[in-house]
Amino acid sequence: MLSSNNSTAKKKSETCEEQLRRMCKDIADSISDPLKKEDRETIEVCPASDFMEGVYDIRYIVDREKRYLGAELLVAGGGPTIWVNLDTKYVEGYWGGDKVLVPFRDDLDLDGYCEEMYACS
Repeated sequence: MLSSNNSTAKKKSETCEEQLRRMCKDIADSISDPLKKEDRETIEVCPASDFMEGVYDIRYIVDREKRYLGAELLVAGGGPTIWVNLDTKYVEGYWGGDKVLVPFRDDLDLDGYCEEMYACS
């Protein structure tokens, strides 16, 4: 027989660092694996442009001759600040004194998309 304490157990709230880690992981997963397994056969993908619609700012990384090397995409700000760094392939999250780095694989080809955007500017 279960005690009544088990049925009314309270869920422990996340710390700021845990929330930041979860948000960064979700962003990294959306870049590394843009389609859920159940969607793979039914959806045509144009994911880079869809992802870029949610980007607040882009910082281009260029060499001294202004050749494109990479970009940093601001995807969250105002509470946690989260950048997708296409040069290092890490989602970088900052919140207060917390810093989280989550690696990703650029399956959306965001780097290629940003390189084309830079070439057009």
